Amino acid sequence: MTVRHWADLLALREEVVTGGTASDLQMSLHKAVYQTVDVPYRKVEYYAEITQPTPTLTSFFARVARRLGSGAGAAALFHLDQGMGGGKSHALVGLYHMAAHPAAFFATELGETVRAEAERWGMPVDLSDTHVVTLCADYFSPGKPTENFGPATNLFERFLWSLTAGDRHAYDHYVGMGANKLALQDALRAAGRPVLILLDELLDYAQALSSESALGTMPDELAFLNALLDACDDVPRVAFVVVMMRSEFDDNYTPHTQEFRNYVAARLRRNGDSVAVTEAQDFASIIRKRLFEASNEPPPVAALTEGYEQAADPVWRREVLDKLGPQRGLAGMAGRIEASYPFHPDLMRLVREEWSKVSGFQRVRSTVAIFARTALYWAQEHAAGRSAPTLIGVGDLPLTEVVEQVLSSGLLAGNERSVQGYRSVAGTDITSADGRGGRAVGIDARLRESGLTLGQTAPAVRMATALFAYSLVARDQGRRGASKAELLASVLEPALYGPTPKFSQAEEVFNALTAEDGLGALEIWNPGNSPARYNLSIKQTLRMYHNAAGQLISQAACDEFLWDLAKSLATKGRFAEIITVDNVPGASLSSIFERIDSESTRLVVLEPSRWTLLNGRDQSTRADLEVLFGLGSNAMPVDNAASSVVACVNTQRRDAARKRARAVLAWKYVVEQLAPDELDEIAEARRKHSEELAKLRTGLTSAFQHYVYLTRVGSERVLTYKRFEDDTKSSLNGDEVWGRLSEESRSALPNGLSAIFLAALLKAYTRPVTLGELRSFFYKDPRYPLLPSEDELRRVVFALLVSGWEIIDAHGEPLGITRAEQLGLRSGNQFLRQVQSSETPVTAASGPSHLFGQDESTAEKRRPEGRVPPGRLPAPDARTATSSSGGDAADLGAAASYQRFHLRLDSVSLADADRREQIWKLIGELRRLIDPANTGDPQLLTADITLVSGAGQDGELARRVQEIGGRYDVEDDDF
Repeated sequence: MTVRHWADLLALREEVVTGGTASDLQMSLHKAVYQTVDVPYRKVEYYAEITQPTPTLTSFFARVARRLGSGAGAAALFHLDQGMGGGKSHALVGLYHMAAHPAAFFATELGETVRAEAERWGMPVDLSDTHVVTLCADYFSPGKPTENFGPATNLFERFLWSLTAGDRHAYDHYVGMGANKLALQDALRAAGRPVLILLDELLDYAQALSSESALGTMPDELAFLNALLDACDDVPRVAFVVVMMRSEFDDNYTPHTQEFRNYVAARLRRNGDSVAVTEAQDFASIIRKRLFEASNEPPPVAALTEGYEQAADPVWRREVLDKLGPQRGLAGMAGRIEASYPFHPDLMRLVREEWSKVSGFQRVRSTVAIFARTALYWAQEHAAGRSAPTLIGVGDLPLTEVVEQVLSSGLLAGNERSVQGYRSVAGTDITSADGRGGRAVGIDARLRESGLTLGQTAPAVRMATALFAYSLVARDQGRRGASKAELLASVLEPALYGPTPKFSQAEEVFNALTAEDGLGALEIWNPGNSPARYNLSIKQTLRMYHNAAGQLISQAACDEFLWDLAKSLATKGRFAEIITVDNVPGASLSSIFERIDSESTRLVVLEPSRWTLLNGRDQSTRADLEVLFGLGSNAMPVDNAASSVVACVNTQRRDAARKRARAVLAWKYVVEQLAPDELDEIAEARRKHSEELAKLRTGLTSAFQHYVYLTRVGSERVLTYKRFEDDTKSSLNGDEVWGRLSEESRSALPNGLSAIFLAALLKAYTRPVTLGELRSFFYKDPRYPLLPSEDELRRVVFALLVSGWEIIDAHGEPLGITRAEQLGLRSGNQFLRQVQSSETPVTAASGPSHLFGQDESTAEKRRPEGRVPPGRLPAPDARTATSSSGGDAADLGAAASYQRFHLRLDSVSLADADRREQIWKLIGELRRLIDPANTGDPQLLTADITLVSGAGQDGELARRVQEIGGRYDVEDDDF
């Protein structure tokens, strides 16, 4: 079944659609009576149509009707003393229609309800021929005549002019009698019919009387009012309704005006009744009747309730709905929706039970104005095909349209500083007047970029608006702001018109708003054992200082701070040096990278503002790295690329570090700006700065995940991109990078280079190699590992000298080398070659060999008889004993008689029996090739194997790997 949206089901009244402002919907007795403006409520039928017959209003009208229509009823005086927006003007217009047009009034549904209440005790009421005296005191001034009251210039005279209907003879007669009780009684009796006196906005007139020019007439005006109050009480079928607010609702009057009010109020209390025409519980029905045309179709309460029940999965219920408190969860929701439709029960509850308790809140007037603009806004959005809430909730007040109505409603008790403060909070933290700015608007943009929308246009603005509404006034038990559950509930939509948000999605919006870079005016309270409270504050808290400071810090300043910190965190470890590469805008890559190439092991750290890896935004970084390592069409000349390792930051983590850097700099700024005597604030700001700096150090360290180095695949030199998956490791740490390179056979640990490994590499050359050339191979050729020091190379070369190799001079004569220190690694006159005798085997080598070759003694034990020992090389050819510079070491001699065989299998399934048999055959062939009984000459094996199998089904793999010095890791898999 299709459920119609409220904007399709309910039609806004014409005066809402054409105006939609508070002034358009605020009633005026003067306009209704004198028709100075063509307002629709001047017609009895329209007034009755938009007026909800609430119990308080019906009872009040019935009492006045009994007094006028039957003479029954003790009270003749009625004092409407509610604050602004309490429905007083609306009630006066209704009383006017009831008395001036009784037949039309009582023919309406509202009139029938009033008549039934008035005649409840069996006495009929007859209001025909009732005379209405209308005194709108805010439309005339003391001592000055107006068009509606002839020559009259004070309250007494205006009353008489209206009572006598402009009969000048009668008017002059009673004016001559004076403003006393007897004269007023005679005048009322002489009318010969029921008289209803409506005196509106009396305090406005009293304020005018307090001026210096009119103050002398105030005693006479008070004397008249005192006499009139007594006279009305004594003359049957006369009712007097006075509108004058109590002092607690408005005390912005002069002392003379306040004395005037106190005098009149005392007599009204003595002789009459104070009447409230609306109650908070009437808001929902009043609003709906005032804003929307009557609909023949009932609200889809059952469908809405079911939609909320379907949307509220167990997590929503446990974490949100069950924590909202009584009468706010799913229980009883159908009844609450029916009473508040098309507004969400939570919004109506906030206005009814919290906002209405504020003495200055203009209950009906402000609520109608706010809700009218809100309903009109969303109806127009729906008509335009854009998203509109299923029920208008706390977060759906469009602040771009209603913020001024909310702030001028009296909720802030007319405190202009508070009004300005919350106006600033709304515009800065939530949404600007044009809807394009504001922190919440920015958060929505970021969430959309990440693919998170909750199926809503602006969930962050929605949640932030709810927080704004909850923050304006003190709540139950003196609490302020909202709970997490209340904020999350503001974005929950029923399963009717589209996807419903998951709790995790809503929580992500909440986390973004409450994060350090979220809402600037946010205060978070943790009251004892109670859940945290979130409040938008207008007080200048440290957080607000901090957020304001954050706005002043440029991205360039953050990047500069990050780079300085990264350089301070970088350690060279086993590398010979660290080279940091600055981003120089406008400079060529050749000039930026010119310091990098040298004959040393180098950890090269790139500035994170320019160079990052991963996250789909690293094409330019990869292109620059090709240039740095001398690769590609734009390669710069590089001699020693093989001995460079580049440390680079992760893109996403760099972005997070940037935000943290802004927070650190902002706290530093706050400390500098605080006054010297604000010791507690300074201490707290320093503590925050230290905390953020510590987090930044950790975050920036782990952000440098990536390291890049040169390798050789076949005849091609290529870049290898690696990253640390462990957050405790970093490419800023030279020792950690060196250790990973060692695991990848790209560097050697101290005493870790095997003589066999070096001998195998030297087989690529058919001539003696100078020690200077050999040294350069480790910087130029990516097949040679990085060495922790040149002493490591001396140690291994010296080991070769007792393993079938020798050092000769330029004439081919052996040199008597007895110590490693005698080896001149920069010499062009010391040559390394294999001993000429073909029978000399390589029998042993000093130092561990688990990384770069098998230990020689083990090889001898397992070598089959008759096999050529691996250390045996052909005698060097004197014709190839030439020198060369630059390029890989392979370029220095003839082609080797060895080849590297690379095979790669990507995640091959072993579940398929045929494929499993094929893999078994492949492993069998590899086993045959490296079998010690085989007469072949295999030298090196590099293997990286991942097997996913049942837990514990790894046989003796661990023991076998450990026997040959390999690494064996086991981890759980969710395969």
